Amino acid sequence: MSLFRPYKYKARPDLASDAPVKHGFFLFFELFFRKFWRFITLNIYYFLVTLPMLIMVYFMINGYFADQLVTESGEFMDMLPGIGIFASIVSYIPAFLHTPLVILSMILYGPATMGITYIYRNFAREEHAWMSDFVSRGWANFKQGLFFGILDIIVVWLLANGILGDFSFGMAAFGIVVKTLSVIALIVYLFMRHYFYMIAVTVNLSCFAILKNSWYFVVLGFWRNLWAGFVCLLALVVCFFTLPLISLIALPFLFYSFTGFAVVFTCYPVVKKYIIVPALEQEAAAKGETVAIEEDNEEIEAEETEEEN
Repeated sequence: MSLFRPYKYKARPDLASDAPVKHGFFLFFELFFRKFWRFITLNIYYFLVTLPMLIMVYFMINGYFADQLVTESGEFMDMLPGIGIFASIVSYIPAFLHTPLVILSMILYGPATMGITYIYRNFAREEHAWMSDFVSRGWANFKQGLFFGILDIIVVWLLANGILGDFSFGMAAFGIVVKTLSVIALIVYLFMRHYFYMIAVTVNLSCFAILKNSWYFVVLGFWRNLWAGFVCLLALVVCFFTLPLISLIALPFLFYSFTGFAVVFTCYPVVKKYIIVPALEQEAAAKGETVAIEEDNEEIEAEETEEEN
């Protein structure tokens, strides 16, 4: 399965039906810039929802590495100065609101990810999506969104502690094993996470079934997972560890949309191949019909039925 699998545009009034096949790499950027202002709008929505959690993570990271960030002259070097600019707003918010805002952000994080993933998926399939789907689809998948959102927070926090944990003298060998296993588990979980929300907004499955299928897709979509992970890692390094000005601009306007759409665009063909196509074929067979699939772009010539959770 090629990383840059060829896609063909759907017939549209402004595009001939015999439009040339475009490879995924070029199609990704064409779609991204075609919907550029919508991606910015979505990024702003998602940024506002996740900002309290982001600020909390900022203080936790700087607190954890506090000893290493203090210079010989006693000055403190901010590890994430770009986020520090946003974190400065904490001083203008009453202290009694800090914890409720973080809790609210944690609750809304999963459903918001459901809503934004639905829109990304439609854009990747070159289908229409309303900006209001960010709210409506998040609400329709609220329970599963809450489950996977809390799961994200707990698992990433536990594995990050396993990687960064300080093991005392005499437990060095044990510490190496824990850190190594934590790194492997984190990579596997992040690969699984590529599919949690995408499956949930596409078909009607239980949380357990979504977890099981996502586990399979770690292997079945390995190369796509690797490519999507590399793109996200590169974007993260550029956004957080280069110039503070880049963080100041990219975080509220581009970072979430670029990485989120890159993951959905890259990994959706795996969901399509192993879940959507077999389901449509089974449904068509039960009706005595056939489902036609073009070899060059896997375009299903049948109406796909979406069931809301």
